[in-house]
Amino acid sequence: MTPEDVKALLLRVVTKLVASQLQQGGFIPFGAILGQKRDVQLLMPKSMKRNVARDELDTYWAQTIRNAIANGDCTTACWCADVRAQAEDGTLIPTLLIHAEHAHSFSEDILIAYRKNEDGTIVFDEPAVEPTQHQIFSLAPGLS
Repeated sequence: MTPEDVKALLLRVVTKLVASQLQQGGFIPFGAILGQKRDVQLLMPKSMKRNVARDELDTYWAQTIRNAIANGDCTTACWCADVRAQAEDGTLIPTLLIHAEHAHSFSEDILIAYRKNEDGTIVFDEPAVEPTQHQIFSLAPGLS
């Protein structure tokens, strides 16, 4: 699988989990690791304070995921949070933030606005992707 294929698989798994949790009333930020055998391990914190700042999430999840993958050969991981993003008209809209990384390729923040339909199902909009610096994996020299 290419790094993009691996990312797509991981995003399918975490967005299904997020949709399920949002339909039940919300979720706290969580991490996910994709193993070499396409197995996903979820990392759920025992607790998380409300309105946690982005830099705190970055630090917490980078350390937590590094600890979880220390004894394995994982190359892809992400963490997810429910945030509010500014729409074009200036209003704040519910958005899923996924910071996803591949050890030898991408590091991205993926923002996906969502809404709840009348029947309670969650609908995700098209993702907006922004390249970012690696936080979990250190890239080998010459890769970016």
